[in-house]
Amino acid sequence: ALPPMAWALESLGQPPTWLLVLATPVALLFGYRWLQRRLAAMDEASARAEAAALSTKLQKNPKTFTKDELLAYNGMDRRKPLLLALKGRVIDVSAGADFYGPGGPYGIFAGKDASKGFAMMSLKEEDAHSDLTGVDDDHLKILDDWYSKLTGKYPTVGHVA
Repeated sequence: ALPPMAWALESLGQPPTWLLVLATPVALLFGYRWLQRRLAAMDEASARAEAAALSTKLQKNPKTFTKDELLAYNGMDRRKPLLLALKGRVIDVSAGADFYGPGGPYGIFAGKDASKGFAMMSLKEEDAHSDLTGVDDDHLKILDDWYSKLTGKYPTVGHVA
């Protein structure tokens, strides 16, 4: 005597060919998409781990960045930490990627010394630089406040040459 489930399956016999013809590509498509998502997640995790390792290295041995070198840390390469500078001090804002990363409200500051933008409380691309010429004392105080807040919250990884 067969178990009840085995008897039910045996009574069905072979599935029709048309069912196999339809089911096989569907199963392959779902399997392929699952594999793509899994590989993308593994790649993302690997990139985050690489960025974290580089950040730790920079925290232990701070680096002097040129403006061009700093720009490479603007969040577009997930294998690198997300950096910005204030008053020449480079900080790792990766933990605030929702704010400072690509598409974030302060994303224009990433990869730059954005002292003027912070001082003027400006999100204009033309203000995302380090030149404070002509900035009044009230706005320099605002910059000092941002500097204290951000350098207290995020680790220092270097300075801009």
